[in-house]
Amino acid sequence: MDRISELCRSMGIVDLGVADPEAWDSDQLVSSRISQECRPLSIMPDARSVIVIGIPIQQTVLDTAPSIAYRHLYSTVNTMLDQCAQRIAMELISEGFRAVAIPRDGYHGISGLMERPDAFFSHRHSAYLAGLGSFGQNNVILTRRYGPRIRFTSVITSAELPAGNPSGEDLCIGCGLCMEACPSKAIPDSPYPLGITDKPACVAESARLAAMSISPCGRCISVCPVGKESGPSPTDEAIRRIREYVKR
Repeated sequence: MDRISELCRSMGIVDLGVADPEAWDSDQLVSSRISQECRPLSIMPDARSVIVIGIPIQQTVLDTAPSIAYRHLYSTVNTMLDQCAQRIAMELISEGFRAVAIPRDGYHGISGLMERPDAFFSHRHSAYLAGLGSFGQNNVILTRRYGPRIRFTSVITSAELPAGNPSGEDLCIGCGLCMEACPSKAIPDSPYPLGITDKPACVAESARLAAMSISPCGRCISVCPVGKESGPSPTDEAIRRIREYVKR
């Protein structure tokens, strides 16, 4: 694990955890939401660990969302996560273990989400089981340091590594700001998993923004006060100017 930690630090990974593949079956919250075929032991039957890595989203750019600036950052972070996960998997394979890097976004773009609004593997549930955070009202993972402004991906491996557990800490303060900020009214007025995001409504908004080349939306994670950076946002004039850059 020390070698994996060093490798992650060298690639700029700020959050690292390990989940037990068997936890997908034993944790009631996860087992009630994730179908059997989308669990680690179905993807790799000899899996012993799921490594979860996270890269934060910069608040200053997120303050402009939806915008071309946020779209570019979102895409860049996803690419970094995929590359880092692949590098970790290659390191494990070189040491004689089996490993597979799961793509950051396991679906075929907006059009794929409109047909089926979920992915084949849930990195947020991996992060939850690894003890990296808890679910917010907007159904994403909140961490103490970054709130919901962090994206995760996972590496499933046959290497047996020390695993974490769900933290048991509820970081969501129930302020409802994410629900108020959602342009598609997709966020429920109750905590996860009792309240489930209206995915078709969320995807429809993403499709609208994609037509202007400025998806995803990002409003629900931008307004969340948990872990929010201190300091002023870009000026209204700067945000207005950035938001002018859309596909015509």
